[in-house]
Amino acid sequence: MKRVKLALVAAISVAMAITISSCGKTNPEPVTVSTATATGNKRIADAPEIELENKLTQEQRQSIPWGVGIGVSTDRQMARTESIAQAQMATGRNSKAIVSGLLDGYAKNVNGDAKRIAEDKINSFVDTQLDGSYVFETIMEFNEQDKKYSVYTLVLLDPSRIAEALKAAIASQEEQELVIASENMQIRLEQMKTEYNKLRK
Repeated sequence: MKRVKLALVAAISVAMAITISSCGKTNPEPVTVSTATATGNKRIADAPEIELENKLTQEQRQSIPWGVGIGVSTDRQMARTESIAQAQMATGRNSKAIVSGLLDGYAKNVNGDAKRIAEDKINSFVDTQLDGSYVFETIMEFNEQDKKYSVYTLVLLDPSRIAEALKAAIASQEEQELVIASENMQIRLEQMKTEYNKLRK
């Protein structure tokens, strides 16, 4: 098994804007990183999914929409493309959990319908932003036996996108008495953006 890690770093985007980062080395050559155990088996230091997840602190995993995706193919670029798509889907699921948590934590005097409508609007907006998610890091492995590439990608979404969607949803739901503890929510959103910006430096 051969493997290479790509650290993909993009410049910090203008506030409230985000683009897919695809910079980095093009078609890198996999290198061997495994070690032999006492039984003769070769062991990778860490499972790639766990290694990527551990790039984030616990606070970042709770604050930033993120996801890890896996793509496998005999074609290197196809494997990478699939891994990004899978990571974006996972990021979308994570985003929905964050949105639900924010509304549960900061919405007051809200009837069930108002909260559901607001949550649906926010999630629909966030879904449209996933193509603009940031490819933070990629790990690539190559299996010489079956000639297949396995690509693991960690994707992040700027929490500012959730903040935008929240503001729009709140404004459109005023007539349904969607009351938000805006000051406390703003503090939390700023904390989320701070954690994201740490990773973009």
